[in-house]
Amino acid sequence: MKRKGSGQVPGVNDAELVAVLQGLASVPETSVDSADRFAAEVRAIVEDRAQRHWTGEGDSDVAVFLHTPYPREVGGKIGAAPVSNLIASGKPILGKLFFLNPDASYGQVIDLPVEADRIIDWLIERNLGDQPLVFAYRDSRRLLARGRGAEGEITRKETIRDYPPAVTLQEIGDALTHTHRQHLITPAVCPPNVWAKGMPAKYVPGSEPEKAIQRQLGTDLRSWFRGAVRAEFEPPIPLGRIDIRLLHLRDGAWTFWAILELKVLRSSHHALKGQKASAFSLAENVAAIAEGVRQVNAFAKHCYAEPLLEIFDLRKDKRPNILEEQLVTQELAKCQPAPSCRTWPLFGSASDARRAGFQ
Repeated sequence: MKRKGSGQVPGVNDAELVAVLQGLASVPETSVDSADRFAAEVRAIVEDRAQRHWTGEGDSDVAVFLHTPYPREVGGKIGAAPVSNLIASGKPILGKLFFLNPDASYGQVIDLPVEADRIIDWLIERNLGDQPLVFAYRDSRRLLARGRGAEGEITRKETIRDYPPAVTLQEIGDALTHTHRQHLITPAVCPPNVWAKGMPAKYVPGSEPEKAIQRQLGTDLRSWFRGAVRAEFEPPIPLGRIDIRLLHLRDGAWTFWAILELKVLRSSHHALKGQKASAFSLAENVAAIAEGVRQVNAFAKHCYAEPLLEIFDLRKDKRPNILEEQLVTQELAKCQPAPSCRTWPLFGSASDARRAGFQ
């Protein structure tokens, strides 16, 4: 059910600021991991070319992007040429090796010096094997990121979209599904602080699991919507702080669109390795979700936005269904309309995820 009201940001002359805000929507979040930032910006560049049907590209199938803090220094040693603003320039990227800054906005470029299958060895031989690296393949529409560099393993496998994302609630769900499967479902792909170091198999949460998940979602939502949607993190309003508020462009104006309230279910409280973690009770989990329902309902009404409650289940035993608990159902019954509530299971090991049916 759509909420009444335009949700237009009060006090803002949208006609004058829309161009500025479009630029801000593409500014990377400095709070996220640098490898994720880099991969997200490269993905935007590659998908821009894909959505232009690779116009102007040659016969090569692959483009390679290396993150480096000092692109000119690296490029100067190998005779590279300067490059900037790839997202806007439309210059060819296939058959190229780019040495780019953290937000992939400027750097150096050379033709691929060796076959794509030998690039990893080529970089390692030149002491460039420890910087985040992204491969983009046109024919298979795959983007492969090595967050720890050529010497590390593949950390992200994504499909290059050759169509612009729709600004719909369903698309938010698709983005969250992608984040859940690619970056949250097991400790192998989780960001730091979701799980306690050395104890995910015991289902001991990290010191700030909600914050860690929030940062990952922010990175992925920015990448997914590519500037068509702006994500705000913990904006204060009179009723509290919103976890994630999404704005989108409607009739030339930035408009409040959706409120994402994030909650985490736990089996235990946080503890350090070697310490015994105290149990987190069902009552505590139920109270947290009931409060999440109250929060997202109030925040969404205040902003004339769609309410989305996203629950990340770190419990070893995923039962009972927290949304069926009486205190939660009572709070949901008070909401008109009721918020969308989704539960995303996270597992302390890959084997647990497989046993739960994930492949």
